[in-house]
Amino acid sequence: MRDLKNGRHTSRVNDMGNGAYRSARRENVGVPSRAGVRAENRRRRRRRALLIFYILLFVTVISSAAVLSLTVLFKIDSVEVTGTSRYSQEQIKSACGIKTGENLFLAKTKQAEKKIQSSLPYIGSVKVKRKFPAGISIQVSEAKVCGAVEYSKKYAVLSEDFRVLELADKLPQNCPPIKGITLKSAKIGNKADFANKSLQTSLTDVENAVKKNGLGKITGLDFSRTSAITLNYDGRVTINLGMPSGLDYKILYAKALFDHGNIKDTEKGVLNLSTVEDNDTAYFDPDTTS
Repeated sequence: MRDLKNGRHTSRVNDMGNGAYRSARRENVGVPSRAGVRAENRRRRRRRALLIFYILLFVTVISSAAVLSLTVLFKIDSVEVTGTSRYSQEQIKSACGIKTGENLFLAKTKQAEKKIQSSLPYIGSVKVKRKFPAGISIQVSEAKVCGAVEYSKKYAVLSEDFRVLELADKLPQNCPPIKGITLKSAKIGNKADFANKSLQTSLTDVENAVKKNGLGKITGLDFSRTSAITLNYDGRVTINLGMPSGLDYKILYAKALFDHGNIKDTEKGVLNLSTVEDNDTAYFDPDTTS
């Protein structure tokens, strides 16, 4: 009997124990052990350390390359000048301010362009470029002259964009005088300041029309009367444009008359185009005094 009771008791204990153990085992499925957690943490710390190391290595390499580029590599060994200009290559190189031996990346190309135009006003356009691996290229062109305006007992010679190219004591050769226009200020290398902005606009419009339609041999311009703007052609024909309107048509009409021989190469006089827009007719009054 004792054995039977013990057997039953043992069986129940075992059953309870087995049930408890089985239940415990089911509850711990998927839960890492402490050793596993510590190993995973060590792996994470190792990956984080490697990431930081590679980042620092990358930054160090880039910084070293930048330092080398700015101190040892890419030193300028040549400055080349191309294009046409009245100035010598040495004058242009000196004006740009960039020297051989300087770092190519530290060269201030835009500032060099401004220096060249301010100190050498007859430079019309200038482009300064880096030329790898160790050169500077300067491309220039001559400024085109618009004409000369009297200013402070001198002649302010203007470019097509109205920069002051020089202040001459007398009218330069082959430079058309511009009458009827007053300048408030004229500083060499800078744009002229016109006293009358509407006259500046008229001058711009006339210059554009002349250039666009290819009328050459202009030897003078007069804006003294805004209702009768005149051009002097080849020193012998005064062209009366009238008001500053329809300028393209007027200039093209005048060019056709000269090109087709309607006005001979030897003739002098006044060509009136003031009403050509209205009646498609120009009037030429020849000078018979000479």
